Amino acid sequence: MKLNHSTGAIAFLLATPLVTGLTVGIAPSSAAIIAGSTAAATMENFSHKPTDTGRFTNTYTQTIANSGSVISQAKADAVFTSNCHELLAANLSKSEATGRGSNYSGLAQSQAAVIGDFDIDAEETFSFNFQTVLDLLISVENRQSERASATGTISFWLINTVTNILLDSFEIASGLDSSSGFYANVSSTNSFNPTAINFNLMAEGSAATSLLYTSGVYSRKFASATNLRLVEVSNNIAEAEVEAVPEPTTVLGTAIFLGWLVRGRKFNNKLSQFKSKV
Repeated sequence: MKLNHSTGAIAFLLATPLVTGLTVGIAPSSAAIIAGSTAAATMENFSHKPTDTGRFTNTYTQTIANSGSVISQAKADAVFTSNCHELLAANLSKSEATGRGSNYSGLAQSQAAVIGDFDIDAEETFSFNFQTVLDLLISVENRQSERASATGTISFWLINTVTNILLDSFEIASGLDSSSGFYANVSSTNSFNPTAINFNLMAEGSAATSLLYTSGVYSRKFASATNLRLVEVSNNIAEAEVEAVPEPTTVLGTAIFLGWLVRGRKFNNKLSQFKSKV
């Protein structure tokens, strides 16, 4: 499927570069372990103007260095602009942990959310366009003693605030782990119509990066008047840790990453099947 980017969404995504910067290649680094996770989401072209909006961000970092150095960083931004000239909701969250040495651990967590309340009259259709990006990176030098992991999720929920019933949902999730490999999932109710779903996985040497992108439209006609709440939440976790154990062989490490590439192709086949249904 062709990627169609709107001007407003792209402006937000380009305003702050992705934490990894590795969507087209894997760059070298002086750190022994790197783990990075970035999530970006935009919503625009709303059919209705919200009666109320809100935003929420939260970050947490932790570092423990008994022998070595480690840095954990987390950032989260969210905006819901509602005025006569523009109606745009967007957020960006990213977590990164890097370290070098023989005994340390680093953890970074970030969360960003936007909320909008809408009054929908009977027989009206509520709709908006959305774009999401999950960009992950891990890199280790010693796969037996070092571990790097990065995970991310982006979730949409449409809730009837009178009955507290969840009406619709959409979620993407992905993860990279130097020990166990990768995963990527996309789930959706019928009112969400993804027009593009793209997943790319690259493994090069001791590093791996993945990019999961979606865009589409939410549209639902309501038979009766409804007080509707839109909630979008992005979560990111990056972890880096090391403990002293024997050095692994190069053959084993190469086999792990070759296995990832094979699994990546299988996941892309599953995405193709998902796209054919929508």
